[in-house]
Amino acid sequence: MDSDKLHYVLVTDRSRKARSLRQLYETLVANRADAARLEVNIGDIRGEAGIELRERDRHRVLSLRLQDEHMSPYCQTNMNLFQLLMLDERTEMILYRAKRAWLLVFRGVASGPRPFGTQGYDPR
Repeated sequence: MDSDKLHYVLVTDRSRKARSLRQLYETLVANRADAARLEVNIGDIRGEAGIELRERDRHRVLSLRLQDEHMSPYCQTNMNLFQLLMLDERTEMILYRAKRAWLLVFRGVASGPRPFGTQGYDPR
């Protein structure tokens, strides 16, 4: 079941993933001058000049392997490890600049495992 709740990952500039996110952001801004700049406030986190990632660009965020930073003190999120591992190209993503950090906001993140098999469970 997909949720409409905003899920986020805040990566501070001290994280090893921050440089890659900055390069991705700069590339997106340079290639998409017509894109609307979005803003968001999640608690005390303020995201500015956000740019929505198209489906063909989302693999670049997925290849960063944000789940590696799940327990890092330089990364803050409201998602659990399962949710980070289950992100795919169908998940809507927006990348924002934040104060000394980068903010990724996700929509359409599964809240838990989906039932599978003929009766909604693994028949093994």
